[in-house]
Amino acid sequence: MKSLLPRRRAGLLFCMAFAAVAVAHAQVLQFKWGHVYEPASIFHQQAELAARKIAEQSEGKIKIEVVPSSKLGQEGDFPLMLANDSVQIAYVGQATLAEGYPPLSLGSYPFAFKDLDHMRKYLASPLLAELMKGYNEKSGNRMVASVYYGARQVTSAKPLARPEDFRDLRLYVPAAAAYQLFATALDAKPVTLPFMSLYGSLKKNEVEAQENPLDIVKSKKLFEVQKYVLLTAHVYDTLGIVIGKAAWGRMTPQQQAMVEKVLAETAKWTNVGVIAGELEDEKFLRDKGMTVTQANRQPFLERVVKRSTPEQLGARPGDYARLQALAN
Repeated sequence: MKSLLPRRRAGLLFCMAFAAVAVAHAQVLQFKWGHVYEPASIFHQQAELAARKIAEQSEGKIKIEVVPSSKLGQEGDFPLMLANDSVQIAYVGQATLAEGYPPLSLGSYPFAFKDLDHMRKYLASPLLAELMKGYNEKSGNRMVASVYYGARQVTSAKPLARPEDFRDLRLYVPAAAAYQLFATALDAKPVTLPFMSLYGSLKKNEVEAQENPLDIVKSKKLFEVQKYVLLTAHVYDTLGIVIGKAAWGRMTPQQQAMVEKVLAETAKWTNVGVIAGELEDEKFLRDKGMTVTQANRQPFLERVVKRSTPEQLGARPGDYARLQALAN
């Protein structure tokens, strides 16, 4: 009888090879990056760029699928989805993140920033780094970068100029408290609805006005259903790039450092692009027939501070003063 040892040895080698392939395959991390923006937006472009760089630098061990246009959910859904690992990376607005970690509301308080240069100093400040660290410790997720989203402006079906013009105005604002505060401080009627429904609601005049950066007005074609732009710049808004706790934990320390570096570097690229695009967007909207007016921000600021404080939104005592000092 022939020995069975060669066959057993061959079988053992086959099993070992199969196991090695299985382990190698298991080491490939598959992540989904969800967001609400259109594929043509600079935010989607950044996410795709970052995904390519991460795939290259991880030698194919981290693959990221970027899913745009609210296909995975609305922005308000993402914090929970990150927590339960149904999405691994997401853009989440600072005001939405502040719902889970109130000190982050500092940057969303209306008229907290004097101008764009003030915002740029904040993005590079130890103050924001502290707030990001606090969010990470509280949530267990990892906010790895903060991206300039744009100055929030008001569009409307009728001319607006003064705070008094907002009384009883049906104004779309996101559900986060800071955006609601802007509307209620001006005696408007805040309307919250799914972002994908905004165009239709404006067209039907169910909503008379809305507030968003001009890039959103352009990409969502709101110029087709709105006639006026009032440049209030009431919030110089940011997005957090957030990685879920489980996804962050699946990466090695070396992978974590690489991913964080790539996302921070591509965020800087996005910031430059958003700033450059704002002037282009204003010209685009003028060319589309919209009337664009610069607001006198002082009466709006006075109305807001008369009716609220940053601490009421959840800002830490002293942080607002630290933020204002950055402008000097």
